[in-house]
Amino acid sequence: MSSRLGFSASRFRVLSLQFRRPQAPLVRSLSAVAECAAPPTLAPWRSHFRRAAAFTGSALLLTCIGFSIVTFPEYKSIAAILSPPSDADTRSLFAPPDDDAQAKEDLINSHPLTASLRENPDMLESRPHLKIPPSWKKRNLTGGTLSGPGRVVVPPFSWSEKGGKSYVQISHVGTDLCGHMGIIHGGFLATMLDEGLARCCLPIMPLNIAVTAKLAVSYKAPAIADQYLVLRATTVRVEGRKAWVEGHIETLPTEEGQQPIVLATATALYVSPKQASRGRLWQRPFQWSKKRTWELGLEYLVGTSYLTAGQCDKWAKTNITWHPSLSRTERNQLRGQRGFTVWFTGLSASGKSTIATALEQHLLHIGLAAYRLDGDNVRFGLNKDLGFSEKDRNENIRRIAEVAKLFADSSTIALTSFISPYRADRQIARDLHTSASQAGEDPLAFIEVFVDVSLAEAEKRDPKGLYKKARAGEIKDFTGISAPYEAPEAPEITIRTDDLSVEESVKQIVDYLADKGLISETKETR
Repeated sequence: MSSRLGFSASRFRVLSLQFRRPQAPLVRSLSAVAECAAPPTLAPWRSHFRRAAAFTGSALLLTCIGFSIVTFPEYKSIAAILSPPSDADTRSLFAPPDDDAQAKEDLINSHPLTASLRENPDMLESRPHLKIPPSWKKRNLTGGTLSGPGRVVVPPFSWSEKGGKSYVQISHVGTDLCGHMGIIHGGFLATMLDEGLARCCLPIMPLNIAVTAKLAVSYKAPAIADQYLVLRATTVRVEGRKAWVEGHIETLPTEEGQQPIVLATATALYVSPKQASRGRLWQRPFQWSKKRTWELGLEYLVGTSYLTAGQCDKWAKTNITWHPSLSRTERNQLRGQRGFTVWFTGLSASGKSTIATALEQHLLHIGLAAYRLDGDNVRFGLNKDLGFSEKDRNENIRRIAEVAKLFADSSTIALTSFISPYRADRQIARDLHTSASQAGEDPLAFIEVFVDVSLAEAEKRDPKGLYKKARAGEIKDFTGISAPYEAPEAPEITIRTDDLSVEESVKQIVDYLADKGLISETKETR
């Protein structure tokens, strides 16, 4: 077609370019201005979800800050209630505010009665009123309202005999506690007796909790103000959740030749609530877990085992009640021997089972009932559901401690041979025995025997080949190799089996038991 028109396509393009109208300078300028004046692009609006989340987060942050400001003043009080000072700590907590208080503190500390009580290993000293947080004292009668200058000038000194047998308290009463002029109000003496007699029996009550069911006070003589008083109490009978206590208040002789004067006597009945015999709410405000994280929690502590809240509720609904039986003294007299526990601990292959077996045979041959609980044997039955993790080892020792306590309470000598590598577990076993006491009776004796041998010597013996397997990685959590062993710090007996024979080891234990009056070579009532 292009040939018929007489020109080519390329020629047409050249002609069209020649006739294109050039753009005016003004148009180009206006176009540039328009481009510069174009409105900026706006950022998109945040979503409603993001706005709500930001608002909620800010509100929570401000709420937490406000809550912290409000509760901070009470933090120390709450922490003090959840983690009170120990009995030993209370002895050094009081700082006399003036010379008068210092003089009274010094007199009680230097008195012969105080010295004799401190020399008695069965008397545990404390100042219980110093366990009350300062901010809570204003809501406490004897520890707050009635304490201070002119009243109870210094916190009372207290001594409690092991097993809740007896209790002694020394205090000073001022001139602001009078009913009649110069005479201490009888209501204050009744309050002292109620509190003191209760403290006497609390160690043997379930969870150390009791309420006053009956209190009878007889006044014998006027209690003159501004003098030192001694409260003495004795637990006379315990039946299940009930305890009967007798006591009196007398004057403290402060001069040579003076004799104490009995001012008031009392008898009381204390009852532990049913809820106390079902479990303890143990509060752990801050516990450092194995993963090194802080956690807040509440657990029910029943004896030495931990239950969840649901388990504890289910257990409480069964209405379990402790049924008292023969007293330990009666059972010992009928069987002609005392029950106690000899707890062997040490590395595997240290010789625990060998010595325990020989000791059991010796005791049986002299006519004493004894039974050995062996670490391997119990895993065939009682503890067959447990492994060797730290948690299972803890439960293993807890169960054995309970069984050993039952044997000892039945006037049988319990011999346990377990590695029991952790001090805390062995302390739990000891506490189970020392707390298993009734009024007027001694706690169950617990003798810890540390069968001491070096790791090298234990590996050299290795009768079961366990150390070899542990070194090869075939056994996990093996004590001494891949799991720790915490040696006892103050065992009753230490035996070096690399220096002593089995016979010599048994003789060392028997001599100790005889020296403590726990056994004799002839069977008789002890």
